[in-house]
Amino acid sequence: MNHRSIPIATVVCALLGTASAALAQGAPGACVAPGSLLRLDHVPIAVEDLGALSQRLIDEFGFRVQDGRRDASGLETAAIGFGDGTRLELRTMQPVPGPDAPGPDAPGALEVQRYADLIADGGGGAYLALSGPAPASVLEIAGELEPELAAISGEAGGRVAFPRGHPLHPVFFVSSDPETVTPADPAPHPNGARGLEAVWVMVEDPERLTRFLLAFGARDCGPSRHPEHLHGRAVGIRDGTVYVVDARLWMADPESAPVVSLTVRGGPESVSDNIVLGNAGGLWIELRPSDAGSDPPNPAGTAGPEENG
Repeated sequence: MNHRSIPIATVVCALLGTASAALAQGAPGACVAPGSLLRLDHVPIAVEDLGALSQRLIDEFGFRVQDGRRDASGLETAAIGFGDGTRLELRTMQPVPGPDAPGPDAPGALEVQRYADLIADGGGGAYLALSGPAPASVLEIAGELEPELAAISGEAGGRVAFPRGHPLHPVFFVSSDPETVTPADPAPHPNGARGLEAVWVMVEDPERLTRFLLAFGARDCGPSRHPEHLHGRAVGIRDGTVYVVDARLWMADPESAPVVSLTVRGGPESVSDNIVLGNAGGLWIELRPSDAGSDPPNPAGTAGPEENG
């Protein structure tokens, strides 16, 4: 069941349909803040058919996709890991049958339900995960600014998240401690992809998210438009950009997939490409060639997919 109203869905689909031309013609310049404590970490993407989407990304677009793995809750995750430590996570639900099925009070049950709801609504970019400071430091820096933050620990390491229903729920923070992450295969992608460069995320209170990011030394680069007609605010963090979009202008349901666009940094030999994933909520990915001689520094090493998030 699609929770978006028909007029809003029509507008969003129209934007997605023109994404390729807009991304090629109107991509904004880089907005980064080298001194910021924050860096892009990963983007989980809710998809209905994990196998079909993984194969399409391999065959048509030249990404390497790790084989999916399933956890006890029924979430199955396949990762696209990059050399700079960032990654995309393709996530789907495979219900656990019989007496082994986790109950509504099981650990991670709310997260599982979130992915189930997103998949029922067509899928898409579920969250934006940032890393840099340890979870305790995140709370120390921003605890007074956002007292509803909750520290959550799990097998994949510490995590700081906003509660479900909070205007900034689509953004969470993970540990970048190399002792708490699982190394991923660093082999190169045939298309030359090397890491996340920018993420466009819709939230109900864009000014609030901008203030929050600035508390960690981010840079406010002002209004930006990318792609055509989709307006956001560029906020630079270390080695990347978060484009903050007002979800109230585009979505009737705040529970819809909030991450609508990604820019992936390629190498000098990469061919510019614009990928619209109609089977992942219309998420689009821009592969942008880069003349840089090396990837940005990655103090934590390449991280593997987390169990929840």
